[in-house]
Amino acid sequence: MPVMKPLYTAARTLSVATALTVIFAGSAYALDGNDVAKRLQARFEEQGTKIEFGKVDTDGSTVTLRDTKIDFKSAEMGTFTVGDIVLTDVAENDKGAYTAETATLQDFEKTDDKSTFALKGIEIGKLYLAADDEQDPVVKMLYYQTMKADSFTIHEDGEEMVNMKDIYATSTPYTKGTPVAMSFGIKSIDLDIEKMDALRKGADASAGNDEASETPNPMIDLGYKQLSMAVTSTGSWEPEKGDLAIDKMEFDVKDVGKFDTTMKLGGYDAKFIKSVQQASAEMSANKENSDAAGMAMLGLIQQLSISKMAIRYDDSSLTPKLLDYYAKQQGISKEDMVNQIKGIAPIMVGYLGHADFAMQATTAVNTYFDDPKSLTIAAKPEAPVSFALIAATATADPKKLLDLLAVKLTANQ
Repeated sequence: MPVMKPLYTAARTLSVATALTVIFAGSAYALDGNDVAKRLQARFEEQGTKIEFGKVDTDGSTVTLRDTKIDFKSAEMGTFTVGDIVLTDVAENDKGAYTAETATLQDFEKTDDKSTFALKGIEIGKLYLAADDEQDPVVKMLYYQTMKADSFTIHEDGEEMVNMKDIYATSTPYTKGTPVAMSFGIKSIDLDIEKMDALRKGADASAGNDEASETPNPMIDLGYKQLSMAVTSTGSWEPEKGDLAIDKMEFDVKDVGKFDTTMKLGGYDAKFIKSVQQASAEMSANKENSDAAGMAMLGLIQQLSISKMAIRYDDSSLTPKLLDYYAKQQGISKEDMVNQIKGIAPIMVGYLGHADFAMQATTAVNTYFDDPKSLTIAAKPEAPVSFALIAATATADPKKLLDLLAVKLTANQ
């Protein structure tokens, strides 16, 4: 839907911005400019990224990569001209790896049709680029310990649609046998829903879709002309065991609510990551046979397992607004709207064919709509369950998934 174009662009370009940080993490490592260029290009190629420099200057322990161009093959967004990257305190350790204290990138913009995004104030800290003969696959991955970007904005037709401020990421140094702690966050995200809706209506009208152009946006009717939110994520990774834990993935939306996801996955080791990278590269290189590569990717995902997962929503004011909105549409009171939901809920969950879960879910729905505070759906099986088994069960008898994953729905807890 056209109104989602700015958000879609944001998702694509933010993923590219995140990938840039990985590239900068690999850009800091040789006092011999020609040697560092070859090393960087090799490492990036392994990650599915092509990088080129116009010139490499070395001044003491400072290395400057001039006129840098980056092509994220899997992103299919063409070549990015990102300008100069300046790396400070570059050194080579006794393992032949290069390190740099910081890498900074000059502010840059990219325009795609009528969309323009700008990234400012990028700085990467504690960069590491392993030697070519490094045998540990985790060490050979490009990584950094800190990253920050002051702002990331998206404009459509000259109007600001998205504004993110204070983006950051951290990870602890990798030591074999020790978990790597990670964090990621965006302290401020502002979305202009009203301008997005005006853009959507204009696009529909230009396309001759008058009915769609006159369709109201429920978000605006609910009073959300602008949305402000923050993102906070923490977790850890044990490469040798393949355990990935997401302790927190929270989206805190002002005057709406908080959405938080936690999970623990198994099988997420360096070998798995390398296989995914190879499959992604094959999909990008052979688009005519992308189905085969897609099946290969699906097969890889089925190697993972889940130990636990939970999705929690804490309401701020969204639920009462939704109840008022839909009650008004139906010409009934909010209390009658709540009673309708309570009446429909047992019927809906009854289709799952699981009496215990139906009772549990009905109780949770009744509790929540009587006093909207929080809803949590959680899966905590007695032992890790592979994605392959989950897929097989979903195909054979979907209702058994509730027991397989020990799914529970609770409210206000």
